[in-house]
Amino acid sequence: MKNYQSIQTEEVPTSEHVFAATQINSNNTNNNNDIKNAHPQDHLAPPFNSPERPSNLFVGTFNLIATIVGGGVLSLPIVFEKCGIAFTTLGMILSAAMTYATLVMLCYCGRRGGGSSYGEVVRSAFGTRMEEGVSWLLFVFLWFVIVAYMILIRDIWTPLVRQVGGLGDVDGNYVLLGITVILLPLLFKRSLHELRFNCYIGSASIFVLCIALCRGGWQNLHNNNDDDDNDGDYYDNISDIIEEEDNNFTIEYFKMPSLQDALFSFPILSLCFLCHFNIISIQNALHEPTRQRVQNLTKYAILASFLLMYSFGLGGYLYARSSTEGNILLNVPMAREPGEDEAEYYLFLLGRIGCGTTIVFAWPLMILPCRESLLEVVDVWFHHSHPRDSTTENEILELPAEGDSPEDDANNDDGCSPHIKPSVLIRHDPIQSDYIFRNALLHYGSTMCVIITCYLAAVAVTGVAVVWSFAGSSMAFFIAFILPCGCFVVIESAVPTAEEGGDRKGGWIWLARGMFCLSAVGAVVCTVNNTMSLWR
Repeated sequence: MKNYQSIQTEEVPTSEHVFAATQINSNNTNNNNDIKNAHPQDHLAPPFNSPERPSNLFVGTFNLIATIVGGGVLSLPIVFEKCGIAFTTLGMILSAAMTYATLVMLCYCGRRGGGSSYGEVVRSAFGTRMEEGVSWLLFVFLWFVIVAYMILIRDIWTPLVRQVGGLGDVDGNYVLLGITVILLPLLFKRSLHELRFNCYIGSASIFVLCIALCRGGWQNLHNNNDDDDNDGDYYDNISDIIEEEDNNFTIEYFKMPSLQDALFSFPILSLCFLCHFNIISIQNALHEPTRQRVQNLTKYAILASFLLMYSFGLGGYLYARSSTEGNILLNVPMAREPGEDEAEYYLFLLGRIGCGTTIVFAWPLMILPCRESLLEVVDVWFHHSHPRDSTTENEILELPAEGDSPEDDANNDDGCSPHIKPSVLIRHDPIQSDYIFRNALLHYGSTMCVIITCYLAAVAVTGVAVVWSFAGSSMAFFIAFILPCGCFVVIESAVPTAEEGGDRKGGWIWLARGMFCLSAVGAVVCTVNNTMSLWR
């Protein structure tokens, strides 16, 4: 049987009812809350001061950083090469700002509507059907991401095993299989808090490759300056010999990219900051999750990720210059060349190991939400855990159905469609407490299903570029921007204004509408562009 005691559901047709439901829920479930909770009307599962909230600000920030900084960072240098420094800088700032805004919107929607997962947040705004659809979307998207991670793990660690381990003829698929088996205990973890050490190690590891690329880029700049001062000089050191195409290399500060390059680059940027599928879980685990603490956590994570990825992208561009590949590791030689600086060789070797370590430890952070999305679909299908219009015995908070007439809908000036009514999910425990999620057989079975199917796909696919491009353009826009903005407009519009005794964020609603339109256009254009490029 499912955990019926953990969820209550109420259809809320008016703004007064949304606010009333959250107030009633606050009185019923958060009587023991500390006075530090400045917004007791927010519905939190677990409750504000619950001992089931083990994470602090530091752990939550690194959970989010490790989710953001993954395999997509390897493609950032080519964006600098295609679009120039100024355009890429503005694009990254825009992407980071939009990501921060939509993360805050998702957290607000979860607090207003009681959703304890991304799917439940969407359900609060648009109903059970959308919860099911979004859960499928998340599952498919994360499945593609896991396949891409497996390909990267194979491509990074196979040459390292051959060189460092002395196994010159080992098959890459066997390397991937061995890493998968070793990593199984982490892949079965049930919460992000249990994976916090993955986040620490992964974030520190990618920093090593970032230092190596920045050092190499700085040396190239220094060598270019020497070339300008010593034209015609002969270099005895082979590392100082520059190919003809790079000998005339000029840093593109204000390059105006072509439309095709811009459309190619923006999905990469949007995918690099994508972490929305984990933000609700991070909020659910955060100790004393005030609105300000959640915003600070998001702000710190986005800022730290931006600085790291920007340095990585710029350093990789200056290092590889006009020869920059879609995967910057292809520009880093595995074997030590004659005359190559020894410190540089070992630094890049450690950087490659660090990058492989980052992706290996980020892999469980993708498996966890992928598995939970699949289990949420099963939960909705077979156990009806989220009945939108039905009730369970002695569990529904009875609210008057006032304001449900067509006249009230016509006079509603909150900007919300009269046909879209947000609902409040009144939970005592998060969705992970439902039977489907707690069942050991389903937990291990679904995890193995994801791992095996992704492994078979990774073995069949030779490159990761198509996977990143497809996932970034066709699905990342929906997950990162379109759905959060749409949910926020619907749910926040049902909250009373300050004059009515509420705290509706009117400015944020207009921001969400603008971002929704911009993201929808970007998703269509980039998807069409990438689809057409596959046929060229």
